[in-house]
Amino acid sequence: MKVLVEIAAFWILPLALLIEYWSWQSVSWATSGFIFYVISVPALAAYIIIATGAGWLQLWGFNLKYTVKRVPFQIGLVYASVINILLLTFSELLSPPSSISLTVLTAILMAISGAILGSLFDVVVVHYRLLEVYIRPFYKRDNAVKIVTAYGPWFFGLMGLASGLSVKFGEYLLIETNHPISYGVVVAVGTLIIYAPFLLHFLFIIEQKRRKAERRHMV
Repeated sequence: MKVLVEIAAFWILPLALLIEYWSWQSVSWATSGFIFYVISVPALAAYIIIATGAGWLQLWGFNLKYTVKRVPFQIGLVYASVINILLLTFSELLSPPSSISLTVLTAILMAISGAILGSLFDVVVVHYRLLEVYIRPFYKRDNAVKIVTAYGPWFFGLMGLASGLSVKFGEYLLIETNHPISYGVVVAVGTLIIYAPFLLHFLFIIEQKRRKAERRHMV
């Protein structure tokens, strides 16, 4: 069963992006540049987040055969496929013209939906030990639900919220305006919008570890 879950979660799920790409093409207002943005930016941001947490800080680990420095090379596509399912669901809210109220509503709905879907996904992969999250419930040998409940809602809720804001940012610049900004800059800033709140969280963790190390040396 573990092998089947691994295949479904880490190999079949990313293929959903092909269907989602075709689905975006049927959205009347979506341009080719926007479609590339809405798929590539969440994938890139998610990969950087996981690479920082799992590869550098080793806050969690994957028990998978194919990884690059402890990070599954397809992990960005896994997250992007789930994010795009939600974005397509709320595509009417994403459509131009933009407004503050619609942007806030989109971000809130993405946060709630992301928290639910992301947590459900992690409950499955944690249960089958494809993912290990090194927090207190894990060391207490709690079940997958308790482990994921300790981090899943805020982690995936934040990712959903940031993704919603990033996509609204991309939609505004790529579709509604004619600002002379290069496409690469838009993609870079859109990626940073998603990554920035997680970077702050990682920096907080690094500072906590530094203070603990200092206290040990003082004893």
